[in-house]
Amino acid sequence: MSQVVLDCLKNSFKTSPLKFRFLELYRMMEARFLADVKNKLFAQFDGKPSTALADAVEALKSEMNQIAGLASDHPQPFEACWTTLAAIKNSNRFVAALFRTIDKKGHNGGGKSKAGAALIYQIRCAIVHAGEKDMIFEQYPDGEEALEAIISDVERAALLLVGIELT
Repeated sequence: MSQVVLDCLKNSFKTSPLKFRFLELYRMMEARFLADVKNKLFAQFDGKPSTALADAVEALKSEMNQIAGLASDHPQPFEACWTTLAAIKNSNRFVAALFRTIDKKGHNGGGKSKAGAALIYQIRCAIVHAGEKDMIFEQYPDGEEALEAIISDVERAALLLVGIELT
């Protein structure tokens, strides 16, 4: 486990508000993906350097695809996020907007785990992009409620992806 992952895990326990705790957990997932890309690059480089480099560059092009790929490794917590948010999408404006966004972008297909990954990715975008292209987390007074509903599943996903399984 990398120092970045350990730092993010430590920060996730002491960071507030909840949106920043969510971001620390998301950063753990990013670190896992980057480690996977690096390992594949090194493993393939000696035999096919051009292909290895092209594959690594392609893998880094879409953060949405990165997190969807991670969801296929451990689908259950991503499915749980989708299920929890789907249950409140008619009563939570932030969640309704999330579902509209992933529908519009075509990310609500491919099963609950990939759609759950898309929801997590869109939450991250809503928090960090501040409306650059999409929604702004702070515009939704019920956004915090949505995070509270899924934070334990996001934490479980992040931990599983870095090799820590809670029983």
